Amino acid sequence: MKNRTFLPRITGFMLLALASVAFAGAVAWAAAAKSAGEKRADVIVIDAKTAGGKREFPAVTFLHDQHTKAVEAAGKDCSSCHNLLPGSNTAYSFAFLGADAVHGDAALKLFFHTNCIGCHAEMRGSAKTGPQEAECRSCHNAAPPFVVDQQTVNLDKVLHYQHIASSHITYAGSDKNCGACHTAHDPKKNAMVWAEGKEDAWRASYLPSAERAAILKRNPDALDSQGRPLAAQLTLAQYSHQACVNCHLSTTPPAKTGPVDCAGCHSSATQAAWAAEAAKLAPTVPRLLRGQDDSMLMLPPPSRDGQPLKGMMAPVSFDHKFHESVTMSCGACHHKRIDSCSSCHSLEGKKEGNFVNFAQAMHSGTASQSCVGCHNIEKQDRSCAGCHAIAPARPPQQSCASCHATPAGVSPEVAESGYLLTIDKDSRRALAMMTVSGRDNKRVSTFSRDDIPETVTIGVLSDQYEPSMMPHGKIVDTLLEMQKTNRMAATFHMEEATLCQGCHHRSPPSKTPPKCVSCHAIEDKQPSANSLLTLRAAYHQQCISCHERMDQKPFANDCASCHKPRGN
Repeated sequence: MKNRTFLPRITGFMLLALASVAFAGAVAWAAAAKSAGEKRADVIVIDAKTAGGKREFPAVTFLHDQHTKAVEAAGKDCSSCHNLLPGSNTAYSFAFLGADAVHGDAALKLFFHTNCIGCHAEMRGSAKTGPQEAECRSCHNAAPPFVVDQQTVNLDKVLHYQHIASSHITYAGSDKNCGACHTAHDPKKNAMVWAEGKEDAWRASYLPSAERAAILKRNPDALDSQGRPLAAQLTLAQYSHQACVNCHLSTTPPAKTGPVDCAGCHSSATQAAWAAEAAKLAPTVPRLLRGQDDSMLMLPPPSRDGQPLKGMMAPVSFDHKFHESVTMSCGACHHKRIDSCSSCHSLEGKKEGNFVNFAQAMHSGTASQSCVGCHNIEKQDRSCAGCHAIAPARPPQQSCASCHATPAGVSPEVAESGYLLTIDKDSRRALAMMTVSGRDNKRVSTFSRDDIPETVTIGVLSDQYEPSMMPHGKIVDTLLEMQKTNRMAATFHMEEATLCQGCHHRSPPSKTPPKCVSCHAIEDKQPSANSLLTLRAAYHQQCISCHERMDQKPFANDCASCHKPRGN
């Protein structure tokens, strides 16, 4: 095992790839709570309806962590509510006492009443216990006094590495422990095996419960991604709980392990604490290597007839290593499988990619996994938000060349001919590496400081106040300082006037842009035909909102900092 010097710090912060828990078809995570109160991550709704789909009482709101503590206080363990998995003496199934094998609403109702009330009755007198028979409303509660706080959880690269570095996770016959978690079905062996170098996310093999149910509703005989009957496979949540929670339970002190309670993974407070911890540790975590290239040439997939496209866009020389360093997980981009984008997204779109075509997958302004969508999220940072919060989600056409650039040593004619689609992977890799390494390590820049006015007097609206003296040069200097280490800004601010366009947003790039009054009408005059804001509104919206988004003074109510009141 490599890199043992990294001390795992898992307990209390463990974030698993868990989405929800289901007790057969009768139990589901609560999606929301109508009443205010304590936030809880352990809410499970037990909703076994009577014949005809009607409910006699409200569904039962079950608090899992509360019951776990009660069971522990009574000297009992998980076996009080969960059966062992077949063939195991230590690992549990997290369906309640085999509820997944009980079918029919009436049978489920009887099953839960018998076991839940029976347990309460058994513990009565020896410990504080739950409602007894005939105390129906104590469990069937229409308005529970708390709010549901169940956050979706992802395994980020810091937590992932802590598992890799743990000496308490082993895989037989290997000095690596990847196979302890990453297995796939081998049809020849009819077994789950580890395929080194082909590890994938669990979501590639196990579906969320709602997605799985929708597929089975359309086709009860559907197969999963590995060719097995989908109806016989666990959901992502079921598999994750069985794999992760059972592993945590089996790791005994003094070894550090992860939580086994709901709040330890799913509460917003726990996740916020972990996010702060992970941000500190991220720079110390080595790359997660799975055979990926440092750089790669991104080309559109061949068309449906398998022929390269002529007149195609110039390829993208993608710096994969850099993008790994600024994301917290592979799933930031590889949201289905750890594979090339074209494996799911073709030029025309196909079923595997939900019929999202290749261009849409790369350029959607709202999808966080797309290049443009991810960049839009990054532009919400305070150093960018002043300008970009009001900019369109789709980048301007001239920015295309920031990514789509002719590779080093290749002519534009060759790059656009489709020839690069025909060369082998090693040649593409070499072109991408040369192009990425040859890029200038540039910074955001603008016009010469001598060409930038130090102050600008805004006096066209001066009435109750003196003309406003805007510290124009100071504003430019502040923007440059805030963005000096921003590689994305340096890449896409291609022209000297790009930085200026944040304020001078409707004029052509120029050292001497027109005044705002050229487009925005003064109050009490006929508004312009294209219904632009009046001049006063434009100034205040532009300046004040920018200051707020970038956390810069003066703020909205500090009028005198910009406007000196006129004397009598």
